[in-house]
Amino acid sequence: MSDAPLWLQLLTIGLPAAASIIAAISAARFASRARLAEGKAARLLALEERTAQRRGEVYIPFVEALGNMLVPSRQAETVATMEPVMLNFQNFVMIWGSDRVATAFYRFRRASTTSPPAPIIMRLAADLLLEIRRDLAWPESQISALEVMGSRITDLEKGGDLEQSFTMPFDDLVKRESWTPPW
Repeated sequence: MSDAPLWLQLLTIGLPAAASIIAAISAARFASRARLAEGKAARLLALEERTAQRRGEVYIPFVEALGNMLVPSRQAETVATMEPVMLNFQNFVMIWGSDRVATAFYRFRRASTTSPPAPIIMRLAADLLLEIRRDLAWPESQISALEVMGSRITDLEKGGDLEQSFTMPFDDLVKRESWTPPW
């Protein structure tokens, strides 16, 4: 038998046991917190995926219709089917769209009711498409309205008025075109 006092023997045996029990309890609590955090992260990811899917469902028909408006052979058909596409987009963009898309759509829609000059409506459409692009996939996109619309216009004169419409500040474009925004 050991010469150490009983309390020292109990302490020698009990201290590691107590430390193990405390460690097990702590590990269980941390594991529980980690599972909760993983569950929350999974729910957020699922929400983001549903939101992205819904945005695509809302944006894609509208983007296709705008693109088709720039193709002469598709214009008549697109104009005939544009109203339901526009109404659907208009109904859901304020729910599913980012603030920037909602603002760009508001400006595009309000301007389109005033018969603005072509450079104005083209610029507003380009700004809207750019915001949709940022909303769907590329939030840090650095391309401009020129790249968004310029690739669709075959007779875009380098340095011409229309090209400048896509690159100059919008307020300068409004002044150049002597147009008053309705917002």
